[in-house]
Amino acid sequence: MAKKTNDIIELKQQLKENILQKLYVFYGEEEYLKEHYIDKIQSMVDDCGLEEFNRIKIDGTTDYNVYDEAFEGMPMMTDKRTLLIRDSNIFTTRRSGSVIPPNDTQKVFWEDKFSRLSDDTVVIFCEKNVDARSALFKAAKKAGFTVNCEFMPENELASYAVRNAAKANKKMDMAVAQYFVSIIEPGLNNLNSELDKLINFCDEIIYKSDVERVVSKSMSVQIFDIIDGLTEHNAQKIFTVINNMKTQKESPFGVLYLIYSNMEKMLKLKLSGTTNRNDAVNIVGGSPWMAGRYLDNSRKFDTEKLIRLVTRVPEIDYEIKNGRVGDWEALENYVFEGLENNASV
Repeated sequence: MAKKTNDIIELKQQLKENILQKLYVFYGEEEYLKEHYIDKIQSMVDDCGLEEFNRIKIDGTTDYNVYDEAFEGMPMMTDKRTLLIRDSNIFTTRRSGSVIPPNDTQKVFWEDKFSRLSDDTVVIFCEKNVDARSALFKAAKKAGFTVNCEFMPENELASYAVRNAAKANKKMDMAVAQYFVSIIEPGLNNLNSELDKLINFCDEIIYKSDVERVVSKSMSVQIFDIIDGLTEHNAQKIFTVINNMKTQKESPFGVLYLIYSNMEKMLKLKLSGTTNRNDAVNIVGGSPWMAGRYLDNSRKFDTEKLIRLVTRVPEIDYEIKNGRVGDWEALENYVFEGLENNASV
């Protein structure tokens, strides 16, 4: 997980001092932080009970008359209002699916709006897709304040879990908290949801066994469990995970390619010859914890076996698309081949 940026630190200080910018752009992976600070900013602007007029909200639209009317409007019975725009995609530069970057005319429109922001409106963008190199992003940054809401580092998440468990009169050791945050999907929304499950399930102390019993493991961790089963030659462990995935209605095709991705990363590390976790992060990306898992598992396969497991997936893909085998059957056959082929080094 990424380090907390100075954006958040500076924003917290500004809000503490009751300093509001005319324009904010919130972006990044951590949805919880986006919503937390958007709510905080809006709470600092009194709508005087006239939310319809003073809390303007626009979900991404291609109708620029809507944007123009919103920007040119005025607050009702108060001196300030907020304008919240979600997923406008105006800070993108490449087309991808339904994400369409602004054309030249639209860029001029936004440049004009950013150059003459009103004192009576706090404009807030909440975006999933942002290119920080784009001209409009730079214009927004010059006119207001941009906030990169990245995932918190795992050590901070663990401390957060310990503190929030304590607020609920539950004791959670740091080692248990570190394990907890390492197996869940990223993001504070998910952490809070899983922590609530633990708090409601446990008595005074939250043990690691409670985490294993109650918490929903992330897909990446479930894939690691399958890889561990292959290295341990433990079919029962693998098929327990696969049966859980079936219950959760996961895509077998998606699971197969996640296993493939893991195998490919392990092969890269194997071929690199590295034994250092920091080097592993540079080679395959991800968090140090995940890169370390890839590195540890790569040592448990010899190179020929990894090559075979990597190259086998495109063959299986062809077999599925030609109707020779079903999705789940293909995944299970692949696992059986892995059990037959795996070898410790």
